[in-house]
Amino acid sequence: MFSVKILFAYLSFAVLASIVFLYLLFPDQAIKAYVDDRLAAVDPALSMQAEAIRPVIPPGIKMTSIDLDHDGLRLAHFGTARISPDLGTILQDEKQVRFQARLAEGAISGRATMADADPAGLVRAEADLSDIHLDQLDAIKALNHLTLSGYMKGRLTHDGGRAPTGVTSGLLTVAELRITLKTPVFGIADILMNQTDADFSLSARNLRIKALTFNGPMVEGKISGVIELSQPLAKSRLNLTGNAKPKPELVARLQEALPQDIVNMRQIGTRGLTFRIRGVVDNPDWSMR
Repeated sequence: MFSVKILFAYLSFAVLASIVFLYLLFPDQAIKAYVDDRLAAVDPALSMQAEAIRPVIPPGIKMTSIDLDHDGLRLAHFGTARISPDLGTILQDEKQVRFQARLAEGAISGRATMADADPAGLVRAEADLSDIHLDQLDAIKALNHLTLSGYMKGRLTHDGGRAPTGVTSGLLTVAELRITLKTPVFGIADILMNQTDADFSLSARNLRIKALTFNGPMVEGKISGVIELSQPLAKSRLNLTGNAKPKPELVARLQEALPQDIVNMRQIGTRGLTFRIRGVVDNPDWSMR
């Protein structure tokens, strides 16, 4: 006799089999190509490699062990990432997806808006960052003459409708930023900042720093200017100006390192030191005025 239990068993098996086949036959390469296409809308040199891409419930995909590369150089390694469609936008011209990822012991979450009619696809993206450990980012590790550590949070936005490749803007804050120079400057190799705030935009290969403000036990100040990005990143060209006001501890150390006829230490302590940075990241050229 065909009972309800047997019917339920068959239905359960059918559903389970469908899930298994979906998992085994999931088009991970097609998903990767799609993600690469969206990354190229931001920067053609960006690409992604993932150890595994699998479907998940609620509807979406989960990626594990992801590398984000720029011209073959790994910028960052994500432990996991999940992308889920906003079901309410599926029938609309502009579709949205939500994403979450684990990066450098911290997290990134946000949403992206895409339009099928737009050749580039990506219209806008927004992301919130929290507790990102700077010293675990590959792009930071690639710097040859200094090391950075600290905990970063903030917000990034990408507007694909502006300029040929779009514009990315950011407001980021780094707590407990520690800068360690491999070659000391004026006898100083290690500087700690209690808080550092960066307001910037990125268009094509120009990183425009609107305001980089910093404050620590030894110095406070502000930097602005442009960095012309290149590959490798250490060869990026610098065109920055700023003002730094040393605090008493640093003033005392500078008095020992700088000739008195070059710099007025009393003036530095009250009005700060104006400087320019040229050259490249790997070999910056500092000048004071």
